[in-house]
Amino acid sequence: MIRRFLTNFFQGRNGFDNIARAAWWVLLVFLLLSLIPGWFGFVCEFVVLALTVYIWWRVCSKNIYKRSRENAKYLELTAAFRTKFRDFKTRFSMRKDYKFFTCPTCHSILRVPRGKGKVQITCTKCGNRFSGKT
Repeated sequence: MIRRFLTNFFQGRNGFDNIARAAWWVLLVFLLLSLIPGWFGFVCEFVVLALTVYIWWRVCSKNIYKRSRENAKYLELTAAFRTKFRDFKTRFSMRKDYKFFTCPTCHSILRVPRGKGKVQITCTKCGNRFSGKT
């Protein structure tokens, strides 16, 4: 019964998008900071309350077109950061099998298998040759 009610309620509404997810993480940070006693904790509690209202307003909004445009703009603004974070995560997961080098000419990142000793590396982008130890 509750599931049917929630399904009917959220039909035609925006839902939990990327902006709401980012606001949720900011809310959690301010929630931890609100544990600090004094006026700073009080200000953080107010920010937590404001972010909670904002997230629920965004999730329950029926103006899907406007919310999706805002979400697309947010994704466009954070694309560089998200790409760098994804690349860092990928490099970190492959750190045991590969050594990463940066081309001194074009600054592209090159991957070389570990344990090969001193090798000559040729950049696939600009053709520059340099040596490195794996």
